[in-house]
Amino acid sequence: MKKSFEGIKKWNAGMIMGILFTLYSVYYFVESFKYPYYNQFGVGPGFFPRWVAIIAIVAGIAYTLVSIFKDKILLGEAFPGGKELLNVLSTVVAILAFILIVHYTGFCIASALLLFILFIRSYPWWKALLYAVIVTAIVFGIFKIGFSVPIPVNGWGF
Repeated sequence: MKKSFEGIKKWNAGMIMGILFTLYSVYYFVESFKYPYYNQFGVGPGFFPRWVAIIAIVAGIAYTLVSIFKDKILLGEAFPGGKELLNVLSTVVAILAFILIVHYTGFCIASALLLFILFIRSYPWWKALLYAVIVTAIVFGIFKIGFSVPIPVNGWGF
């Protein structure tokens, strides 16, 4: 099984991402034609996405060419390993847990859990929990109370 990934690790990651970015930009450009370029007031809703897509296509092609001829980044070098991979995975798990539970538990509990999962890798459990609760309370206070941003809350209001 390990040998099958050896060839993939030698692929040019920059070229792959440049091609994917360029293809997405072309799709965005094609979709921009669904909106009029001009309307009765002047510039229409299709103006901005069309020009952003054109700039993105040029940037994607340039990045792809640079990745092929100058700054080659191998796929094996682009992905983390060991402790770094564990950090990435714990971040993804924390974000997914937040997304899945925020509507049931409210912002404060979901946010505290997300931050606890992130902090537990660097602090003792009690400090990670304390920091998670403090940061969550500050963010909740600023956005919910201070700015009146609608944040999902549980039955107790937090």
